Amino acid sequence: MGLTLYGQSQSRAFRVLWMAEELAIDFDHVPTRFADEAKTADYLKINPNGRIPALDDDGFVVWESMAVNLYLAKKYGGDLGPKDLQEDATATQWSLWVMTEVEKTLLQALFHTIGIMGVEKDAAKAAACLEELQPAFGVLNSQLKGTQYLMGGRFTVADLNVACVLSWTRMVGEDFSKWPDLRSWFGRCIGRDAVARAEARP
Repeated sequence: MGLTLYGQSQSRAFRVLWMAEELAIDFDHVPTRFADEAKTADYLKINPNGRIPALDDDGFVVWESMAVNLYLAKKYGGDLGPKDLQEDATATQWSLWVMTEVEKTLLQALFHTIGIMGVEKDAAKAAACLEELQPAFGVLNSQLKGTQYLMGGRFTVADLNVACVLSWTRMVGEDFSKWPDLRSWFGRCIGRDAVARAEARP
């Protein structure tokens, strides 16, 4: 059966596609739409929540994008995966941090910028969301002082999981000008070849 990844690149599935491209693993991509295809009876057998992405690894199914990426990093990761228990905890820490401290507010900024998902287009509300995120950006900037990546000199799943959420900042006008270490790190992450390959998928 092999690996099958369900979800569209213009969704949270992007982060799993990015990981798969980084790892250069063979996988089947089923570009499942969130609005309708993820609600079908067949797909609900894969992810009963009716959300994307989901991964089927030869019959073992895992969903929640960060969990999928941490699983792939540990199974196939090489330099991207954790080398010991401490790195494992650090990767999990930053993955949970970006979901709890950044993602929801950044999504609201995106929705108010574009005017989607039933949210009105409102530049002032988008700007307020970005202002609310500044302390979190400061935390990340401090972590990156004097180092290229979150766990030192190599790009890992921790960087990928945080950078994939921050990729939405490109659409809302946040350039991290106040946070030079964060800005440099983000440029290194989002400029990787695997990002372009993942974004080119349907």
